Amino acid sequence: MKKIFFILVSILLLNALPTIADEPSDVSGGYGGIEDTMQYTKTIENGFVGQKQITDEEFQKTLNAVKAKQNKKKKINKPFKGKNFNEENNGDYIGETAAKNLLLGVPLCLTNGDGTEIPMGHYKIVGEKKKDEIFLDFYQSSTLVARVPAIETNNDFDEKAMNFVKLLPYNEQRVKVIYGSMDFNAYTFIKIKNEISDKN
Repeated sequence: MKKIFFILVSILLLNALPTIADEPSDVSGGYGGIEDTMQYTKTIENGFVGQKQITDEEFQKTLNAVKAKQNKKKKINKPFKGKNFNEENNGDYIGETAAKNLLLGVPLCLTNGDGTEIPMGHYKIVGEKKKDEIFLDFYQSSTLVARVPAIETNNDFDEKAMNFVKLLPYNEQRVKVIYGSMDFNAYTFIKIKNEISDKN
């Protein structure tokens, strides 16, 4: 019984096959007949129909234009306007950087160990190393106000800058000055001038 049913279904399907192949294509995307297949084959064979053919000269001209555009983008080492950086500075830039951030504001009168008074004001601090001795020179404009002996150290005092100078409170009689440069780091203690005892 199953064999008979299977044979009948097979015959019906084989009879319906030519009818399915002859159905025209519809908008919903169904497959068309042999005419649509032939049209599709012709399109594949003539894929470049309708395109303009270009000559070798036009192709070369376009290729050169593209290469020129790429070369412009690849130019990383563009010349600087003006003078060359190295010719203009010759290392002076490093010296200028080393001299920056070396201004110290002194909010009270100080007295150096040799009795020199350092009045309130702003000072440019220049560190100087002579043989085994370290000095911090306090300048106002181009005038040397005081030369304070200092102690060289490897401590950078947790400062982020390479060049620094700071006045820190130490106790009631003295302040601590810390100094850092490309050459060395140093610190010193300077006595606070006591107005009352100095008058007596």
